[in-house]
Amino acid sequence: MPPVAKKPKPKNNIVYSQPKDTHQGKNENTQIHLAVTFLKDSPGMTLSLQDLSIMADVPMIMEESAAEKLRAHPKIQFHPATNLYSYKAEIVVDSKDAILTEMQRHGKKGVGVSIKNLKESWKGSVDAILELEQEGKVIIIRSGKDDNPKFAFWNPITQEQRDMQIIDDEFKTMWLEQNVPEDADIVRSLSSGDQGMTLTVSHAMATKPQQKKKARKVNKPRPTKLTNTHIQGVDLSIDYPGPSAS
Repeated sequence: MPPVAKKPKPKNNIVYSQPKDTHQGKNENTQIHLAVTFLKDSPGMTLSLQDLSIMADVPMIMEESAAEKLRAHPKIQFHPATNLYSYKAEIVVDSKDAILTEMQRHGKKGVGVSIKNLKESWKGSVDAILELEQEGKVIIIRSGKDDNPKFAFWNPITQEQRDMQIIDDEFKTMWLEQNVPEDADIVRSLSSGDQGMTLTVSHAMATKPQQKKKARKVNKPRPTKLTNTHIQGVDLSIDYPGPSAS
C-alpha cells in the first residue's frame, strides 16, 4: 500500500503562555477601574449602570457593593435623579465658546489650561483650540518631540490692538539711520548735567585697569637648630673608625 500522506496541522496563532485578553478583570476593584476608564475615554457620555456594565464588559459592577464604590469614586459623577453615571472631568466644556470662557477664567489668574483636561471633557476640544489659535484668541504651548498641543493660554490682546501696535516703515527707517555716539561724546554731552559726574565716575570705574595679583611667596624651611651641644663642630657626614679593642 502506498504511504498515507499526513494532513498538515492547522496553524494556531494562540500563545498559550499568555493569558487570554478578555478585557474583563475578575476582581471587583479591577472592574470598577475598567468602568471608570471606559467613561474617561468617552467624554460627554452618560450611561446607566446596566448599559455601562454591558458596554465596558464589567458585569460585576451590577452588584450592590461595587455600585456603591463606583458612585463614591472621585472621578465619577452620579446623577441621582436619573441614576446615570458619567466621568467627572476637571474642566467641563462642550463647545468652542465654552473653552474660550474657561481660558479667560484661567487667564485672569495667570495660568493656562491643560489640553489633556479639555480632551477628557469634550472630544472636539483639540480642533476648537486650534481654531482659537488661528483667530489669535489663545496661545498654544507644544511639546518639542511631536509638536502636539500641551497647554493653552488666553491671549488678551485683540486683533485691533495688534493692528494699532504696528510700527510704520518710515519710523523704522529713521530709527535705523540714527548713529550711536562714542562713549567719550556721551560723557562730554552729559558733563554739564546732573548725570555728568555719575556717568564719568561709572565710566572711570568700568575702564580702570585691574591690578594683577601678586604671586604668593613660598616660605623656605628654616634651618634646624642643634640642641645637642656635645656634637657641635663634628662633621656627621664622615665615617669615623670605632675605638680599637685593647
